[in-house]
Amino acid sequence: MNRLLLFFLLFFSSYLLQAQQDLKGQVVNKEQKPIPFATVVLMHPKDSIMKFFGITNQQGFYELKRVKEGDYLMQFSFSGMKTQYQDIRIPLANGQLAVTTLEEDPRLLNEVIVEAELVPIRFKTDTIEYNAKAFKTREGAAVEELLEQLPGIEVDKEGNVNAQGEAVVQVLVDGKEFFGKDPKVATKNLPAKAIDKVQVLDRKSEQALFTGIEDGERDRTINLVLKKDHKRGYFGSVKAGVGTNSTYIGEAKVYRFSDQIQAAVLGLANNINQFGFTYKGNNTFGQDSKGVNNTLAGGLNLSYFKENSNRYFASFLGNSRKRDLAEQTFSQNFLEDLSYTQDSYLVQDEKDQPSDINLGLRHQFNEKHQLIMNADISLGSMLATSETLANSMEGDVEINRYQNNTTDQERDISMVSNNSYSVKLKGDALQLATNFGITYQMNDTDLDWINMTTIFDPAGTITVHQSRADQIDRTNLYLYPTLTHKINDLWSTDYGLGWNMDLRSLSRSEGVFDEQNENIEIPIPDFNSIQTSLRPSFSLRRATTKTVMSFTLAARAIQFQKDLSDVSKSTSDYLFFTPRLVYRHQYRTGRRIEFRYNTSTNFPNPTQLFPVKNYINQLNVYQGNIDLRPEFVHNVNLLWSVFDEFSFTSFFIRLMGVYTQDKIDYAVTIDEQLIQTTMPVNTRAKTLWSMNADYSTPIQSLGINYQISLLESWSKSQSFVNDEQNETRTLNHSLTMSLENRNKEKYRLNLGATVNLTQYDFSISDIPDDQFFNLSYFSNLRYTPNKKWNFTAAANVTSYNAQSFDESVIIPLLTTSLSYSFLQAEKATISLTAFDLLNKYTGIERISTANYLTQSEWNTIGRYLMLTWTYQFR
Repeated sequence: MNRLLLFFLLFFSSYLLQAQQDLKGQVVNKEQKPIPFATVVLMHPKDSIMKFFGITNQQGFYELKRVKEGDYLMQFSFSGMKTQYQDIRIPLANGQLAVTTLEEDPRLLNEVIVEAELVPIRFKTDTIEYNAKAFKTREGAAVEELLEQLPGIEVDKEGNVNAQGEAVVQVLVDGKEFFGKDPKVATKNLPAKAIDKVQVLDRKSEQALFTGIEDGERDRTINLVLKKDHKRGYFGSVKAGVGTNSTYIGEAKVYRFSDQIQAAVLGLANNINQFGFTYKGNNTFGQDSKGVNNTLAGGLNLSYFKENSNRYFASFLGNSRKRDLAEQTFSQNFLEDLSYTQDSYLVQDEKDQPSDINLGLRHQFNEKHQLIMNADISLGSMLATSETLANSMEGDVEINRYQNNTTDQERDISMVSNNSYSVKLKGDALQLATNFGITYQMNDTDLDWINMTTIFDPAGTITVHQSRADQIDRTNLYLYPTLTHKINDLWSTDYGLGWNMDLRSLSRSEGVFDEQNENIEIPIPDFNSIQTSLRPSFSLRRATTKTVMSFTLAARAIQFQKDLSDVSKSTSDYLFFTPRLVYRHQYRTGRRIEFRYNTSTNFPNPTQLFPVKNYINQLNVYQGNIDLRPEFVHNVNLLWSVFDEFSFTSFFIRLMGVYTQDKIDYAVTIDEQLIQTTMPVNTRAKTLWSMNADYSTPIQSLGINYQISLLESWSKSQSFVNDEQNETRTLNHSLTMSLENRNKEKYRLNLGATVNLTQYDFSISDIPDDQFFNLSYFSNLRYTPNKKWNFTAAANVTSYNAQSFDESVIIPLLTTSLSYSFLQAEKATISLTAFDLLNKYTGIERISTANYLTQSEWNTIGRYLMLTWTYQFR
């Protein structure tokens, strides 16, 4: 592994030794006044691929550093001006170019747009636009690889995209939604060669676009503009591959775009833990890839839109997955006068079928009326069989042992609909917006399990066979009309009155099988709750093109009713004041300060309130608490973001604080036999502070970009252990540094490392070693010498230091791939991929929480060699 990293470093360093020269100059208009934000590009004279790029500063000066020797076509451009070209050969005599004068383009004054010129990057008022033709990608590359080439855009190893220092939350195609709000569907599946322009913008909310009143809400968004020839007919690709250890992959993607219709069909099948888009498992997208997964996934996207901006869209993403999981968990538990350890082993076979449907419309009846509707429907089913073996040790003495065999069947239905209807009563001066929606959720669970519990002092073993069926339902309705009064061009006010009703229920039936295997039912009460609230609010807002400030005074009057099958009934009334403050100031292009303060309430769910003990694990019993109070949360968020268009330097720092009153935490009781009973309780408060800073800039003299990311977090919370208050403090430090070459025409090399240190403290126990330390380093190489050949390699090594645990763990992962493209226009590609060459990859996680430390390890996809074939069609 070290030799491979040394090879990468030598390869990287050789790039720096080539003949290079700095170029300087100035761009002015015919009055000899400097033109800021003009683009200066050195292109390959044959194919106009961008080689070097710069932007003029406020004085019109530019500088292109470390330009390699060769012939170039130099381009000077600015919006509204005629583009000029100049042939040059590097090296020049002194690197100083004459002043370039740009003249107005009369064609643009008559709104005639000429697309013949290739301008790599244009800076508009609130948008940065990249011309995809100026950036080279390999044949068959997805949009994700194109984004990696664009200055100011970063793509991490998980596929998450940052643009100008901020996370991209949505990717549009021709300005329209594409598979809901999952950005990875577009970036990982659409072909790069179908893209004409990539636009980066801060998108306003739908409400602000209609009303014309700035509300300060922005989402960092990428809009992919398709080439004209990809808006006619069909295009897509098919892929098939087989490998060692019975591995396989199959993909099919078909797209159809036009001026009024967007259609896409995606299909994927594999057993190498690749999901193609953000996987949804256990009701959470992108969070579940443990074990070895056999996946069959599919997606369908349909959109229809008219010239008046009305649009209607629907998408479907579904998975059918079979997972084989083997997981080992080791934990250290700390009490006031002793500590003990627990080892557990889980073997699980699981089949699940999560699906997500997204529906929406944007319909503007006329200039005064607009309807927005969104609906997200999730359907899921799961069948799992598992076997668990666990034991608890006090020193070298085994205290108890637990064996469990469980069959678990679950069915989930979720429907969330958020809508709004807006009316302009007196033009922009007086407007009424009514937000309304409904949420329905149902979880149906059937469990059948056998527990064998052994206690060693006094010695004895108990075997119990039980069954249980749970049904949890939730229906939430809300109506929130808001009257907006525009006082003048700067000031506006909102008057709102919201109504909400939240109904929840938990119905449980449970039984114990006797010696004749007959199920003896245990009487269990049903639980129901009704939460009804009113929320009056008043907002005062001041907005300019650069600054938005909004202050909201609001309150929530809530009646909370709880009913336990006539066994106990109670009604509680609450009044919360929930102010909100938003300040956003873009004091200069690419520079922004933002402050947000908001408050919210969290009410306990039926599982937390249900007071019946849960004995599925007889050594770890859970019991709800019907007397829980709601949490009240204060959230403070401060952001300073800087993006320098001239140097492509980005910096942002985010400070966040969360203070939760009446925090719902846990009271744990552990007896002499180490049998644990857990109950949720309200604690005094929980405090969390975090700081996330990121700095990225090019070192032009070396031809590289470097990035430093720092994450600091501190939290303090309370829980109870054997009636003693345990205060837990956790401090986490994480530092990531990486280097990457700037010119990615033929190769991209990325090197970096992450250092993580976690310190913790439990007040009930003195711990000799109260921290754990992790170090990981990574390298990624892509080499594309021409259109036909492509080579990639990735090396990742993670080292978990022993410290708080028994031993250190080092996990390396090395992957390589070689591909060759052929047939007309390189439509076909054959690839050979080697995954986990050292055959040492495994999953691992370490956490500290409450009064214990935990380390979990699980199996994942192992070493394989795979041959794949891909064909692209149009």
